Amino acid sequence: MKTKTIMKIMISVLVIGGGVGYFMFQAMQSSWAYYYSVDDFVANSAAAGSNSLRIAGRVKENSVARDVQKIQLSFILAGAKNEVPVQFKGSTPDNFDEGREVVVEGSLDATGVFQANTLLTKCESKYKAKVK
Repeated sequence: MKTKTIMKIMISVLVIGGGVGYFMFQAMQSSWAYYYSVDDFVANSAAAGSNSLRIAGRVKENSVARDVQKIQLSFILAGAKNEVPVQFKGSTPDNFDEGREVVVEGSLDATGVFQANTLLTKCESKYKAKVK
């Protein structure tokens, strides 16, 4: 009798633990994205496929084009050696500007343009230590 009760408890714990683990995995999987610099992304762009990933780089000077009616932004993300054309649809952060470091999240389309669904900017001056 005691063995049957222990077996039922063990099976219940395994089933509940497996269900909770599965739901945690599904929730975390949707937020996972690979992180590349522009140069690493260009070197591995064939492997990127349609996976969601993040690319960090600097917005190239004189490359920003805005379409106000479509709420769309196009620009070139530059690395040390390579560049990636980016399209972003949505409202841009207040501190977005040419020459600023940004991180974009999205995927590469069939034409070679990175379709970003998230655009993050870095605010360098706000976080630098003040020198006296």
